[in-house]
Amino acid sequence: PKSVIRILPTTSGGVRSIELKRTMGDIAEAFKVKLAGLNASSQSIETLSHWCVFHRKKAKDLVKVWERELQGAAGKRKLVFLYLANDVIQNSRKKGREWVDALWPIMGWAMKHTLRNSSDEKTMRQCEKLVNVWQDRKIFGSRSLSGWLDPGGAGDDGATGQDADVAAKTAAKAEPAQGRNRDVPAFARRREERLDAIPSALTGKRAALAKALEAVEAASAALEKANATCDTDLVDAYIADDVVDSCPAGEEERCKIRLQAAESALATKRAALEESAKANVEAARLAKEVHEECEVSANSETAELDESASIAVKVATLRMKATRAAAKAMAVKAASEAAGSKNPKPPGSTSAPEPPVAEPAKPEETEDEPYVPEGGGGDDEEYVPMDAAGGGEGDVEALLATLREAAKDPEVFHEMLAALPPEQRAAIEAHMADQ
Repeated sequence: PKSVIRILPTTSGGVRSIELKRTMGDIAEAFKVKLAGLNASSQSIETLSHWCVFHRKKAKDLVKVWERELQGAAGKRKLVFLYLANDVIQNSRKKGREWVDALWPIMGWAMKHTLRNSSDEKTMRQCEKLVNVWQDRKIFGSRSLSGWLDPGGAGDDGATGQDADVAAKTAAKAEPAQGRNRDVPAFARRREERLDAIPSALTGKRAALAKALEAVEAASAALEKANATCDTDLVDAYIADDVVDSCPAGEEERCKIRLQAAESALATKRAALEESAKANVEAARLAKEVHEECEVSANSETAELDESASIAVKVATLRMKATRAAAKAMAVKAASEAAGSKNPKPPGSTSAPEPPVAEPAKPEETEDEPYVPEGGGGDDEEYVPMDAAGGGEGDVEALLATLREAAKDPEVFHEMLAALPPEQRAAIEAHMADQ
């Protein structure tokens, strides 16, 4: 599917919902880029966690990207990947089990891999804390997870464990085919694999080519069977020039039967050769015609694709500008409505025009607060946001509901959030962290 943006305006001129559709390749590539920029700060982990929860339907594919990037990450960064997995699992459980089910098969390996490549005391302590939280909250059910903390146990990523894992996967894929065809001759296997019916998507010459290729397979199987018969009946000794003259007395009937079998085997082989040759000629003719058609179509479509590149860039640029403009407008409007609800004007009063909303001030450059996994007790419990200053709980919830209704996409939501005044933004972020 192509990228699509749908903006539904409300009667007040705002945006009710925004829908983004991307190909799986685009989402996987975007996830890879985001993982490359991931760090141990709470903001970095939680922002990417929200993105992962939004794309939870693609969890099985995104987990493969997460696994590859974890393997290639530096030893000190591997713990950050576990922090991300923890945050995604904790925040996505209420919406569905997609991430839990996708991560479960590899989390034991991921934990051992991290411990093996980052064998410092902090990593060990944080990994133990994560496992305890998952065990206490039964994230992965009632299974025991204590074995995950043994980096040298079975299933680790050492050379022997990795080779065994690859061999097991290869054997699992190959076993059904071997069990099904182990004792079946080659020509019989080809007959089994023939098309039962032409796929409905094939029409015209392509359908004819599919039938011709099936005929080639059938002729090839018949020829192979005829060759096997000739190997038995068409022996040089049975058809030697002097075979009749040198035939021992009393063996004449047996000599005649051998020659009849040789003649029959040869006739069968000649018929199979003729049929196979005709089938191959017909398939080659159709293949050439289909090849020419496909080549013409490919050239035409490639040219059209090149011509549409500039239009695609233009549309994407305009779409991003429209998205940012709509997000900023909704944020300003939501902030204005929230401010008005907290300071209602008495009836009949007049007021001067409201001053323009100032751009939010950039926060001072400070060192990012390190991410600390939620739960588990201990000295790391400082990872609890402070109560937001200003505004009541009801006002914050009303403003947060307005923002969530305005944009369903987390990326747009965070852009809108960034456009709010600092005190309102801090209050909403603290409220979201408490939920």
